[in-house]
Amino acid sequence: MADITGFAGPTGNLDEHQAKGGATSGDSAANYEPTDAEKRAIRLAEKVFDRAKKHRAQYDYKWLDFYNMFRGKQWKDQRPSYRHSEVINLIFRSLQSSVPLQMDTRPKFEFLPQEPGDYEFSQLMNQLSDADWSKNNWGETLLEVVWDSNIYGTGLSSLLAKEHLGKMKLVYASADPFHCFPDPEAKDVNKSAVTMGYSDKAPTFCHAEPMDIRQIRKKYPKVKDYIKPDLQDLTQGSKTNSAPMKFRSPVDNKVILEGSPVMDLVDKERALLLTVYLSPEYCEDDFDETKQDTVDPDTGLPGPPEFIQRAKYPNGRKIVTCNGVLCEDADQGYDDQEFPFHRYQNYTLSREFFGMSEVEQLEGPQKTFNKLVSFVLDVLTLMGNPVWIVPTASGIDTENMVNRPGAILEPDGGPESYPQRIEGVQLQPYVMQMIDKMAELFDSVSGSQDITRGAQPSGVTAASAIADLQEAAQTRIRQKARNLDYYLQSFGQQYVSRVLQFYTIPQVFRLTNSQGATKYFKFHVEPYKNDAGESLYRVHHQPYGTDENGNPVAGVDPTQATIFETRGQLDVKVSTGSNLPFAKGELTQEMYDLFDRKIVDNEEVLKRLDYPNYQAVLQRMQIAAQQAAAAQAAAGPPPKQGAA
Repeated sequence: MADITGFAGPTGNLDEHQAKGGATSGDSAANYEPTDAEKRAIRLAEKVFDRAKKHRAQYDYKWLDFYNMFRGKQWKDQRPSYRHSEVINLIFRSLQSSVPLQMDTRPKFEFLPQEPGDYEFSQLMNQLSDADWSKNNWGETLLEVVWDSNIYGTGLSSLLAKEHLGKMKLVYASADPFHCFPDPEAKDVNKSAVTMGYSDKAPTFCHAEPMDIRQIRKKYPKVKDYIKPDLQDLTQGSKTNSAPMKFRSPVDNKVILEGSPVMDLVDKERALLLTVYLSPEYCEDDFDETKQDTVDPDTGLPGPPEFIQRAKYPNGRKIVTCNGVLCEDADQGYDDQEFPFHRYQNYTLSREFFGMSEVEQLEGPQKTFNKLVSFVLDVLTLMGNPVWIVPTASGIDTENMVNRPGAILEPDGGPESYPQRIEGVQLQPYVMQMIDKMAELFDSVSGSQDITRGAQPSGVTAASAIADLQEAAQTRIRQKARNLDYYLQSFGQQYVSRVLQFYTIPQVFRLTNSQGATKYFKFHVEPYKNDAGESLYRVHHQPYGTDENGNPVAGVDPTQATIFETRGQLDVKVSTGSNLPFAKGELTQEMYDLFDRKIVDNEEVLKRLDYPNYQAVLQRMQIAAQQAAAAQAAAGPPPKQGAA
C-alpha cells in the first residue's frame, strides 16, 4: 500500500512523458509536455490556489509581525545608538501564563455509541485512542497547534494515513498556517450543518509547502526528471518581479512572494509542492463512462450496449503539482469524504475561517509600554551626566574633565571663572505613574491577572473574595478551553472514520494507563456489506498480557479474538479537564466531601482526580478488604456479653 498522502501515485498519462534527448533531473522542465487532461488539472489547481491565496492575504499580512512581537523583536525602525530601544515583553508573559493552563491537563476522548449495539466498539475506541495518543506523543503536536492559534489566530493540524512497516499508521501533525490556504467561502474545514440546510465545509483546501527536491522526486518518481528548484536567477522569466514580498517565515528563512512560489534564500534545492483538495460536490460534474454489454431477455441474443456513468472522484479530488508539473491527480481516497485537516481558533470571528490572534489586541499597548520605558531611560542617560560650563578664563583643559570620582579642577582665575555644572531635567512623577497604568491596561486587555500567574492579589485577604476572584479569572481561559473542545471533537470524529478505513491489518496496542502492567491488545477492522447493501464492520479484538501483579489477565484467552459487528457511528465527547491549579484544589475538596457523605465510592474519587495508576490502587484495596474479611471470619463471631 502506498502513502495516503500520495495514494496510488500519479495518475493520468504520466507514463507517456519521456525526457527528450536523455534528459535528467537537472534538465529544464521545458521538456515536460502534459496531455490536454493534465493541462486542465494543472490550470484548475493554479486557479484554486491563486483564489485562496488572494483571500488569505487579508489576514496573513501581519502574521510575521505577530511572531516578532512574541519573540521580543518589537522595534521596526532603526534607532540611533544613543536612544534606547528596550523591550519588556508583556506579550510573552501573557501567552506563557495562558497556554500552559490550556495544556495543563491532557485532553481525553470519550466515544459514545449512537446505537446500543456499538457500546463494545466505543469502549475499544477509548482504549485505542489513548494508546495512539500516548505512544505517538500527540500532546506535543497539540501544543504546537495551540501556540499557532495564540500567535496567528488560527491553528491547523492534519491527520494522514501513512504506510509503516507494511501497516497503515495514522499520523497526527501540526500544519504550518503559512502553508495552508482554505477556500474563500469556507467557514471551517469539514464542518457540515445538514439540518440547517447549508454547509460550512470548505469546497477546496490548498496546502503549499516548500520541500527538498530530492524528497519530491522520491515521492513522485514518474515525473522526477521534470522537478527542479523553484529558486532561479531572479532576472529570468517570471521571477523578475521580486518587489511584492509578503513575509518571511520566522523559522526557516522562507520568503513568500506575491507571485505564487515560495522561495528559500538559503537552500536552493527546494521547490514548492502544491496539493489541492477538492470536495465531492466540487467534482460532481466529473464522470467516467463505461460500456456494458446486455442480453435481450426474450431472445437471449446480445442487446444494445448500455453506458453507465459513475462519479470519477466519489470521495473528492486531489491534485498535486510542482513547477507546473502534474505529480498526482486522483481520488482523495478517504471514505468519509473529509479533508485531512482541522482548524482551531484562538478567538472566534463570526462567519470567518481565521480567528483572532492573542497578539493582535496587545500589539498597541505593548509598543506604548516599550516607548514609555525607553523614553525614561533616554532622559536618565542624557540628564544623568549634566552639562559643564567652563569659561575660557578658567584655564582648565576640558579634555581632562571626565567626571572621574575625586577629580581635582584648578582654575586660574577668580570665582567668576569657576566651571559650573548645569542640573539636568528632572523626570516628571507622572511618567512612572503612566508606566504602571499602561501595565494595568495591558493586563486588562489580555485578561491575564495576577491570580492566574500564581501571584497573590493585592488588597484582598478574605478567602471568599479570593475564591470569587479565582472564578472570575477563569473566564477567558474557559472560553479557550471550549474552543479546544470543539477542535478536538472534529479531530475525534475523523479519527474514528480513519481507524475503520485503514486499520485493516492486525496491529498491537499497549494499554498505557496501568503502571506495572503489560496489557496489550491486537486489533483490526474488516469492512463488508450485508445483504441489504449497508456498510458494516467486523472488529477483531484480542487482548492479552499480565496485570499489575504479573499474573495473566483474568478471564482472557490470549489465543482467541473477540469478533463483533458495528456500524462505526459514534458520538465524540471531549473533556479537557480543569486547567487551573486552584480549580484542581476545588475539585479535590468537592470529591472528598461527596465521599464523606457516601455519595461516590473510592473508584469515582480516584478516577475524577486522575490519580496515577488508580486501577492498581483499587485492586490492592480490594485484596486488603478480602483479607480482612477472611481474617475476621476465621476468628469467629465476638463473644456475647454475659457469657461464661
